[in-house]
Amino acid sequence: MQTNKNRTTTNEKSELLDFETKAKTKTVRFGLGKDMLIIGLAILIITLILFAPKVYLANNIYYVSRDISRLQAQQQLLAEAKHKLQLELEQLKIKHLNETLGETY
Repeated sequence: MQTNKNRTTTNEKSELLDFETKAKTKTVRFGLGKDMLIIGLAILIITLILFAPKVYLANNIYYVSRDISRLQAQQQLLAEAKHKLQLELEQLKIKHLNETLGETY
């Protein structure tokens, strides 16, 4: 056995060199691999395909119901205006009838 100043044998040197070459050739992966990313993306796309129609329909229902309530409020206002105009018309008819018959207030 041959010894150096730093007391390492040739076997130890060769073991250290083998360990260093193994460490250099071995690739260490951190995070997600390609397969996991593809699976995650597929799950995301499937989820969007399943829930996009529900969200679309819910939004449409909301906007249609908002329009319906606005139209109902307008209908109610117009019905009140119609009733008021009918009362005024009745009063004008009575006034006209009284004037034609010669009775005035």
